[in-house]
Amino acid sequence: MLAVTAGPRLFLSNVAVTTAEILMGLLIGAAGALVWAVAFVSIPAARRALYPMMIAAQSAPKEALAPIFIIWWGFSSLPKVVMAALISFFPMLVATVVGLERFTEQQRLLAASMGAGRLRTFFSFRVWVALPSFLSGLKLGVTLSAVGAVLGEYLGSDRGLGYQILSASRRLNGGLLYASLIALIAVVWLLVRAVDVGEAWMLRGTRSARFRA
Repeated sequence: MLAVTAGPRLFLSNVAVTTAEILMGLLIGAAGALVWAVAFVSIPAARRALYPMMIAAQSAPKEALAPIFIIWWGFSSLPKVVMAALISFFPMLVATVVGLERFTEQQRLLAASMGAGRLRTFFSFRVWVALPSFLSGLKLGVTLSAVGAVLGEYLGSDRGLGYQILSASRRLNGGLLYASLIALIAVVWLLVRAVDVGEAWMLRGTRSARFRA
């Protein structure tokens, strides 16, 4: 436990580095998932052409990509963010596509009967139908983004919780190792809880709106 008590500022700095990488990777992965999900449900030809390719690419081991990213971008945070985004992207894409496809023909006709055009139907109706699935995918994305960030740090980094865990295990520093693992679990738990809170708030708002309607 000596390394933790002797350098709390360094320990917290590594926690902050990994947290930032997880968040950035998650945001990039979620944004990409949203864009591609909308494209797939709007353009069936794009889905038929690209979706199988994405599935095939997802089967490739991400560990093999991390050294390539490190060669390209060095030991900065960028390779870890890219790894986090890549690993979290596909599950969020699938969840978002499933959510968007839950919008039924009856719901579309209901929106049309209320005078909603195509864009308004999408943003005022279909997005809210897909929201629970997207948020479920986002919670899974948090855990996978953490895996990607720590994996990137494990394979090539001089900071972050992954580097700290590897360093502690090599030095048989059990205190630092356990503290790093607990910190990582705490970061993931807090991020998932943040999504839970946001989900409860947004879905409560939609239920209130439906009740008033």
